Amino acid sequence: MLESGEAKSLRQIAVREGVDSSYVSRMINLTTLAPDIVAASLNDELPNDLTLLDLAVDPPFMWEEQERIKGA
Repeated sequence: MLESGEAKSLRQIAVREGVDSSYVSRMINLTTLAPDIVAASLNDELPNDLTLLDLAVDPPFMWEEQERIKGA
């Protein structure tokens, strides 16, 4: 929605989807995850003590740091 110009802000997306803007922000953060972490999540291969919420709240920007959190 942001890329296409349908929405100008995360707040506009939140209103449109009927959710809190902090939820939209967390979901946007998930789009920055390293591809292998996304694959591990989809394949239910993340460590039991690591949740998507952990990854969605202020994830490290660098993929290498994300790997350390995952325990790779």
